[in-house]
Amino acid sequence: MKDCPAAAFGCSCNRCVKPEPDLTALIRFNRATYATATFLILLAVLLGLMAVGLLRTEGA
Repeated sequence: MKDCPAAAFGCSCNRCVKPEPDLTALIRFNRATYATATFLILLAVLLGLMAVGLLRTEGA
């Protein structure tokens, strides 16, 4: 049986296990993406309402 370096692989119970991935960067990326998408949707709605208002005033 081969020995595995405990510092590199986190050996427990005489066998090597993969370290858990750090998900904080993914959580931050998801939060930023969600905020950006929400902002763009609200901006598109606002611009659409402004365009409809402009068309109604031009038509009157």
